[in-house]
Amino acid sequence: MTIKIAHMADTHLGYKQYGLNERENDFYKTFEKIIDDIISKDVDYVLHAGDLFEHPKPPIKALLVAQKGFEKLLENNIPIFVIAGNHDSIQRKNTSIPQELYKNENFHIINHKNYNFTLDEDIFLVGLEYFNRSYEGVEPFLKNTLDEAKKHRIKLLMLHGSVSKYFDFEPEFELKTIPEGYDYYAMGHLHGRINDKFKGGILSYPGSTEIRTKSEIPNYQKNGKGYNLVTIGDDNKIDVEFINIPLERKFIIKSIEYPKLDETLNKLSEKLESMDSSKKPVVYLTIKNGNFERSEVAQQIYDKLEEKVLTLRIKYEPTQVIENLPETIDKENITPENIIKEKIEDQFNEDVASLAVELYKNLSEKNIPEAQNVADKYYNKFYNNIGEEHDNK
Repeated sequence: MTIKIAHMADTHLGYKQYGLNERENDFYKTFEKIIDDIISKDVDYVLHAGDLFEHPKPPIKALLVAQKGFEKLLENNIPIFVIAGNHDSIQRKNTSIPQELYKNENFHIINHKNYNFTLDEDIFLVGLEYFNRSYEGVEPFLKNTLDEAKKHRIKLLMLHGSVSKYFDFEPEFELKTIPEGYDYYAMGHLHGRINDKFKGGILSYPGSTEIRTKSEIPNYQKNGKGYNLVTIGDDNKIDVEFINIPLERKFIIKSIEYPKLDETLNKLSEKLESMDSSKKPVVYLTIKNGNFERSEVAQQIYDKLEEKVLTLRIKYEPTQVIENLPETIDKENITPENIIKEKIEDQFNEDVASLAVELYKNLSEKNIPEAQNVADKYYNKFYNNIGEEHDNK
């Protein structure tokens, strides 16, 4: 009997990119389209490999979108198995994850206390929630799971974290940490798509379902966004197909030579006019190779494009920096704090940017107690008592 499993991850529901409601809604719409596509393909099981939400304390709308999606799956007799990612969970004892709200006989949360399930008689699923790379208990725990897994025809392992083979900057898993012997390694955390032979099986990251950062765009343009359709045949052969789900809007990255700025902006403006005005794109521009004043270039860009895009993200790379700033520019605003704030806001949000600035100020002055106080205040504001809140709902 052929078994079909949908493997997705990193949906990040509730993420408001650049503080825009439109971008938050894009994440919801893509999730809804994936749910509908899974149902249309008569899938038998769904695996979600972590980071269902952007925060462990998601907005109400994110919770409702997830609930509606899961209810549709269950109405179609599709059981769901999930693990917590680093965005879903707080690394503190006695705290719950938002997925607990949906738990029932067909919505299963896998963690170190309840880590294995048998699917369809002889398909064995083992999973583990996200753990910080400093936690030393993961390797022996995973190796011990093999004793039970070896008794089954097909063995699946679901984890959230980067593997050193694919991400060499402080990965959560070294190669030796993940045991051999599993047929399919259902991974989450890395937002680009990966499908590779691994220790006698297949290791796969389905990638994030939406564009969370600019750095994801090249992989998206090459491999798309969506989920994995994993087919297990009677002969034990496993086939993995990337299912692409079209995103709500386009992302445009363009490098512009300053001497050709006006000409290039005119062509880009014409291109934007031909696009669906109800789904304005996110546009990233890099202006380079010339001596120019940023304020004048920015004004020219906004005059041409502002009404035709959802948001403009502009980077400047002049041939030489103009040292004599015009009087219209406040020199006191060009500070490390403002640079940090600008860069982090571009990738995350204003709250995270403010946290980074405060930490920078205190740590640069070696004021460790105050830095700890700042971090505690941030935690208490956004994450504290989430378990209690879920218990009260």
